[in-house]
Amino acid sequence: MSKETIGPKIKQFRKQRKLTQDELAESLGYSGKSVISHIEKGDADMTYEKILLLLRTYMLDANELFEVERIDQQLDDWKMEQRKNKKVAVYIHGLHGSAKEAEGYSFLKDKYDVVGLDYKDGNPWELNDVIRSEFEKIAKKYKEIIVIANSIGAFYAYEYLSDFNIKQAFFISPIADMFKIVFDLMMQHHISSKELEEKKIIILDNGQTLSYDFYNHVSNYKDSWKIPTDILYGEHDENVYIENIADFLAAHPKTKLTIKQGSAHYFHTEEEKEFIKAWILNSLHQ
Repeated sequence: MSKETIGPKIKQFRKQRKLTQDELAESLGYSGKSVISHIEKGDADMTYEKILLLLRTYMLDANELFEVERIDQQLDDWKMEQRKNKKVAVYIHGLHGSAKEAEGYSFLKDKYDVVGLDYKDGNPWELNDVIRSEFEKIAKKYKEIIVIANSIGAFYAYEYLSDFNIKQAFFISPIADMFKIVFDLMMQHHISSKELEEKKIIILDNGQTLSYDFYNHVSNYKDSWKIPTDILYGEHDENVYIENIADFLAAHPKTKLTIKQGSAHYFHTEEEKEFIKAWILNSLHQ
């Protein structure tokens, strides 16, 4: 709010409420009436924190003091600036998951805002724009970002988000080799690359879809993931081969692996959730 407009409005409000400068100063946490005097004269400005305190203390509608659209925009801008100095942990769920799963990482809230990236299940090759767009909306509000991604969510992270300024990533049961998954599906259903190229799209009996364009993409994938990454892998993971994880580690020197004994692909028990909590906090502490 500019000094040219807020001073007279504050003075008008004070006189309408029959408040002295001392009384208004005390209610807003100022040291004395001189501050209010300077504000009313236009020699000083009010911070947005004080404006919000004024509205709350006297139960005011912003319309009573300001051009509401203008103050709303300025408050939004101020909140954006404040948020840019904060950190965010972005959670990317796996297949059939939900952004609400981010609530399971509330243990980070003393240092990070925790946000679930919201997307609906779909063919991986169709989600690039959606995931990048949603991630960009979150990222532009913060100064520092970490990513926690589960299963295919990890694939979306290293495939679609490698050019973002991510400080650290945590991959839980990551799909580390999408080509291997697509190739295995083709072999199981006796589909050759030539047949897939001719048909472009093949829908399998179980409802899964094979796309030649996606097969071609993952076959020629140019890896650009350079983010420091911690991987948590279940000893009995039935969906991801340890060889695929080993290949990922070899290709990414900034990656560390933790193997959870006795666990499978889905970490869901209370003991496993506590393990994830300790794993993340220990890495962040280091």
